[in-house]
Amino acid sequence: MEEHILYGDMTEEDLNRSYESLGCMLYRSLKIKGSEIFQIDAVTGKSQTHNDVLHLSCNLAQNLKLKGLKSGDVITICCENRLEYAIPLFATLYIGVVCSPLNPAYTTDELIHSLKITRPKYLFCSEQTLPTVIAAVKRCHFITELVLISDSSVPEYNFNYKIIMFSNLIKPLHPLIRIDDFKPEEFDSHLQTAVVLCSSGTTGLPKGVKLSCANLETFIRGAKSRHSSGETERLLGLVPFYHGYGYGMILTSAVTRLQMILLSKFEEHLFLSTIEKYKINVLPMVPPLMVFLAKHPLVDKFDLSSIKTILCGAAPCGENVIKEVMKRLGIKFIRQGYGMTELTIVVTIAPEGSNKFNSVGKLVEEAQGKVIDIENGTSLGPGAIGELCFRGPQVMQGYFNNERATKDAVDSDGWLHTGDLGYYDEEGYFYIVDRLKELIKYKGYQVAPAELEALILSLPEVKDVAVIGLPDEISGELPLAFVVKQPDSDISENDIIKFVASKVSPQKRLKGGVKFIDAIPKNPSGKILRRLLRDSLKIISKY
Repeated sequence: MEEHILYGDMTEEDLNRSYESLGCMLYRSLKIKGSEIFQIDAVTGKSQTHNDVLHLSCNLAQNLKLKGLKSGDVITICCENRLEYAIPLFATLYIGVVCSPLNPAYTTDELIHSLKITRPKYLFCSEQTLPTVIAAVKRCHFITELVLISDSSVPEYNFNYKIIMFSNLIKPLHPLIRIDDFKPEEFDSHLQTAVVLCSSGTTGLPKGVKLSCANLETFIRGAKSRHSSGETERLLGLVPFYHGYGYGMILTSAVTRLQMILLSKFEEHLFLSTIEKYKINVLPMVPPLMVFLAKHPLVDKFDLSSIKTILCGAAPCGENVIKEVMKRLGIKFIRQGYGMTELTIVVTIAPEGSNKFNSVGKLVEEAQGKVIDIENGTSLGPGAIGELCFRGPQVMQGYFNNERATKDAVDSDGWLHTGDLGYYDEEGYFYIVDRLKELIKYKGYQVAPAELEALILSLPEVKDVAVIGLPDEISGELPLAFVVKQPDSDISENDIIKFVASKVSPQKRLKGGVKFIDAIPKNPSGKILRRLLRDSLKIISKY
């Protein structure tokens, strides 16, 4: 084995595995679990069994084929979390059609940008997203069919397209074919693209990340090993399904004993009451929700004792926040993980019982990891900070129709360069320091925003924070904190500056100052959109 390269667990079976078609795997799993509940809408109480999802997804797959869709064609889903979401996801996998889920909160221009990446033929939307979708489709003539997921009739719109009702597409057409006679198609799992997910877009416009069936099969194997309990547990389905984190939850629920309780959006009372009412056991979280659990007074008014496991990912979460949540909820540990869409959702995760609160865990099965010097690219040993790189069956196929960006991300030896700065310890635990491109350069020193954010968040008077570099002719950049106060807090700029100065070395002090704002801009997975904060400074400087 090469020096300074870490390896996830790998068995002889992993090395010699013959891949089964992903569609066949999911079809078989849904069929086996039959009448067991697959998911429940927390607001309406409506539920679906695995049989329900199987029958409806097979009907949709047959109807899409009859309408001429074939392997390699693309469909898009643009709607909020809802019971129907899983049906087109599974249907496309049965027949080799590529699915491209998109953010329902996109503006028209953002939606058009993403649609032009994959140029889908069908677009599935809801009443909530229909106005934006119609505005986008008018400028995207490659879309041939618009499908509305709705319990009511089609609203009146001045629109040339005929809108197809989803309910008509999931009805069996003549000749009636029994589900037992339906056979998902077989494909080469390594070549067949299953899904195109948008990259996070924290530093620019999103790119389309191609994940193969083999990528997702690797993810599913890991998910099954992490959720191997024989008992049925309830998982909160709040993380958006268009995001890799949420997409992975749907796949995991199909192949494990996890039963998903859906929420389409976060509302403080609804979030907490759902956990209490449905006795949620597994809680997938992002850092903003962790801060809510740690600090909000409403949390103490609900019984959250059913929670056994909290999984935190999508962005770094500070040690103080993790400890506060553990103490408040009486949980022994929180499993923080690290991943990227480009790495099929997750590549490291904390083992059960881990007390290394700052760590994002160890490599998942079959993955390889290393840390490289950002100047010369050499592999570094334990404790040395550099760029995190990963290799293995988790690495994406590439960016959709963007060979240049793919080559920039994945080198000739198959290593994906994450752009994240971190290190690993002697026991193989990984730690994230910050985004390489987001490091603040102060007089030659490298200052990590995440470190300062975690420190400032430890103040009870602070609700949220983001730190960026303020351009400065003499020093290069000065650390500047955007702070959201807790309601009724009277903490001042000077209070925060003095607190940070007492805790860190001189180069990390908030020499750029503190600006109080109403909310920190973030993408739906909780990553801070620092470019928007930088843009706000440019706007201010004009006046």
